[in-house]
Amino acid sequence: MGRPRDPVLEQAILDAAVDVVVERGFAAAKLDEIARRAGTGKAAIYRRWAGKTALVIAAAQHLQADLSIPDEGTLREDLLGCVRHYVSPNAKAVLVLAKVIAEMPRDGELRDAAGASIGRPAADALRAVIERWVERGAVDPAVPVDLVASLVPAVAFHRVALRHEGLDEATAVAMVDNVLLPALGVRRGESSAPAS
Repeated sequence: MGRPRDPVLEQAILDAAVDVVVERGFAAAKLDEIARRAGTGKAAIYRRWAGKTALVIAAAQHLQADLSIPDEGTLREDLLGCVRHYVSPNAKAVLVLAKVIAEMPRDGELRDAAGASIGRPAADALRAVIERWVERGAVDPAVPVDLVASLVPAVAFHRVALRHEGLDEATAVAMVDNVLLPALGVRRGESSAPAS
């Protein structure tokens, strides 16, 4: 049986990874510096993560809001629950994600890891919500679910990459009311509760 994981050290490593990536960018971030700032050695990092990519993805995920598939009783509230995942009051979360996105075209491993761990789960949650409301009869089955579910991540990551800011609450509400609901064939103010 190995030693139990030290959550304080793990948090220190994640915090150091965030700081180094924000300051230097992903490519220039070095594990030696991350370990030094966390007050540990590289071996402690490798006991927890396979390398820099895995560590930085874990650090970015740690800063994000918890992800769940909402079931609030109306399509609009469920969509808002999904879109609010992209609303980030944490400036460091946005900056780390911006640095990761900037490096993705040059680093296939990072692109695949970020897509699988950061991008896909939130898009999958939105897709699951839309599919549930298709099954409930509130959304036309002919709606291109994958296309509609890709709209929010596209807008959110565009803002992060180009403006270094996440969605704000007003933009999240506007995305739901003026983009998603119309794309799903639901007019503003129309009931989006399950058909009886």
